Amino acid sequence: MQQEQPEDDFSLTYFFSPLNTPKALFIIVTVGLIVFTNGLFNGFVADDGSQIIDNPVIHSISNIFSFFSGSTFYNGGVLNRGVYYKPLLNTFFSFVYIVFGPVSFWFHFFQIGLHIANASILFLLLKRFFRLSLALFFSLVFLVHPINSEAVFYISASQEMLFFFFGMVALHILTKAQSQKQLLLATGFLLLSLLSKESGILFFGAALAYTAMFRRRYILPLLGYLSTAFVVYILLRIHAIGALTYPSNAPIGSLSLLQRLINTPAMFLVYLKTLFFPRDLSSSYQWAYTQIDLSNFLFPLLIDLSFIAIICSMASVLHKKHPKQYFKTYTFFAIWFFIGILLHLQIFPLDATAAERWFYFPIVGVLGMVAALLSAYHVNLRNRWSVSMITLLLLLLASRTVIRSFDWRDELTLVMHDIKISGSYDLENGLGSELIKQHKLAEAKQHVEKSIMLYPSLTNYLNLGVIYMKMGEYQKAKDAYISALRYGDYYLVYEGLAALTIISYDTPTGIKFTEFALKKFPTDGKLWFYLAILEYKAKNIDAAKEAITQAYRYNQDSETDSVYKTIMNGATLNIKASE
Repeated sequence: MQQEQPEDDFSLTYFFSPLNTPKALFIIVTVGLIVFTNGLFNGFVADDGSQIIDNPVIHSISNIFSFFSGSTFYNGGVLNRGVYYKPLLNTFFSFVYIVFGPVSFWFHFFQIGLHIANASILFLLLKRFFRLSLALFFSLVFLVHPINSEAVFYISASQEMLFFFFGMVALHILTKAQSQKQLLLATGFLLLSLLSKESGILFFGAALAYTAMFRRRYILPLLGYLSTAFVVYILLRIHAIGALTYPSNAPIGSLSLLQRLINTPAMFLVYLKTLFFPRDLSSSYQWAYTQIDLSNFLFPLLIDLSFIAIICSMASVLHKKHPKQYFKTYTFFAIWFFIGILLHLQIFPLDATAAERWFYFPIVGVLGMVAALLSAYHVNLRNRWSVSMITLLLLLLASRTVIRSFDWRDELTLVMHDIKISGSYDLENGLGSELIKQHKLAEAKQHVEKSIMLYPSLTNYLNLGVIYMKMGEYQKAKDAYISALRYGDYYLVYEGLAALTIISYDTPTGIKFTEFALKKFPTDGKLWFYLAILEYKAKNIDAAKEAITQAYRYNQDSETDSVYKTIMNGATLNIKASE
């Protein structure tokens, strides 16, 4: 591996030569702030609402221990409902929310800060293998590449920042480890990576590969430590949500393993295309092919195999014609790339067919392989032509990322852009949601119904129920809500059905149903609120007072406060005002 030394080689800091580590880190931070500043002023989009704004669990630091004993998404206060176990993500959200409140600026601020930190730590790792100028260049590519923009601009994707940060810190420690204590410290960070996102397991593989290839004497102790850490994680996960949980909110998840593998070539090609030609970017890829054909299987497969063949042939050339160190370095980053991409090729069903944010880890493998080749062939990057071309490349990548930041300004802007790139059921449903907020119900209904046609799910039937309810078509709203329940238990569906019982004036049925719903979601303030209204209508005053007290306990908004005072004072309740 290369030793750090000042150099007059090519670098983006031509006027700052000689280049050293502090100058390189300063450049990374400066470029990061310039490229991502516009993203600071973007709002909450997509899952940000359910994970942050409408998630009362993260609004109090007293709930921190519950993050480790339940799922990530809020579902009416029921912790063990869900398929995602990312306790450190909720911890991150909670600390930001408690200090700064529901202000998107600060969530973006810390997320962008983490991305810049990740690029900086990547530089520290790369300079262990390559010249400072190469390490800086490829760290900057990682920093500004548009394929990483979703991970940086989408608050709910902060898990990518977190698992990568802890994993990179662990690898940095391993590169300098001289004792068992340092191995144990690195293992601790690897466990934190896994608790940030399941993809943290990739750093377990990267750590073992690095140690086996470059620090062999530590491989057995590290393997023992990692095994223990993995068992700890599994026990925590089983206690919280179970061992194996799969999302059911994606078309690809409804296919068998063999059918999912039919989609693998197209998935792989999406990542390659976005890596080398990042023009068309989208937050949603939700196709699911079930038949082998030329355009969606054979053609992508040919390109994918050609790319893999190039990787393998370059490895063979390095092994035969160059010093061993280049082959080892290249192989390490090839392993990095392949384990990263394999995890996201639907061997285990995921919540999308593909996602740009999932390339946050694999891209490092590609960059490392290219850097190893440039090092092996001693490519001269000091001449004016090379400087101009590489500067132009970074400017193009950074410009595309800046342009993409405007798409993430708000939910409506995002879905209106992305739906032209990759029309999918969730983009249609997302557009419907935004149109509901604008009271454009007829237009919203068209998009939600198209979403259902593409892939029926809990969320699009829920939106359809909301639309019909606002239109005053209560039977259709009820039918839509009941259809939503076929795809899972969700507290908002039960809230909608409970609200319908008030509107329909079927008080006895409403009381029975809402009591049934509360057995599923005992801390749902809205359900207690509706039960209080129903009991008050039925002249069950004591029961109404008990229910509204529970409602106020879990949800102290102005509407609950008003009804609380009305019931406690025995005043006349304006039912329509509280619907």
